[in-house]
Amino acid sequence: MAQLKVLICGGGIAGNALAFWLLKLGYGVTVVERWPDLRATGLQVDLRGFGVMVLKRMGLEQAFRARSVPEQGLEFINSSGKQKAYFPANRTGEGLQSFTTDYEIMRGDLCRLLYDVTKDRVKYVFGMTVESFEESDSSIEVLFSNGKKDRFDLLVGADGQGSRIRRLMLGPDTPDTFHFLGVYTGYFTIPQPIREGEQYISTNYIAPGKRMGQCLLPIALEGNGK
Repeated sequence: MAQLKVLICGGGIAGNALAFWLLKLGYGVTVVERWPDLRATGLQVDLRGFGVMVLKRMGLEQAFRARSVPEQGLEFINSSGKQKAYFPANRTGEGLQSFTTDYEIMRGDLCRLLYDVTKDRVKYVFGMTVESFEESDSSIEVLFSNGKKDRFDLLVGADGQGSRIRRLMLGPDTPDTFHFLGVYTGYFTIPQPIREGEQYISTNYIAPGKRMGQCLLPIALEGNGK
């Protein structure tokens, strides 16, 4: 039987994780990513339940731990900065996870981890998108953004919440998958190592007018309300 050819559109966590498992099945895998290189950015990702189980089955737990975020818990403070509630991470390996899980990692680090364990056997093509495709009984002909065409046995859309592949599959009359909730967010990071006597805690403040502020930074143990 000829090796099945699979095209994955999207070189993020989902696409790279799928590539890992398809390699186990002996498939020939190509991943196209519209970004010019690996998008190893983004904030924290928590693994829970089946996500943890899959990570262990992939044999990547040790590598994951080496890159994990040392967040110790989540606190809520009032307008004076006084702690009103604190939820520590559950490190016991049993029971439900807290707001902070025992398997927490920066999105970019997880994306890089999955890429590193597949890049030697998966064909990654960056700066490329799928413009269109035509499906027949035996294969899918794909037109790429560089004007070239190729045939695959399977096309997978792993290109995010606003998936272009999903829109192409479902058609132009498909309802928009985005529903605005009236929330705006902005994220940024500032490198700041933990010093002796500090804890790495996510701090949240819920303000009037449907506003909320969150920061994740080292906090001194003395005088933090505990």
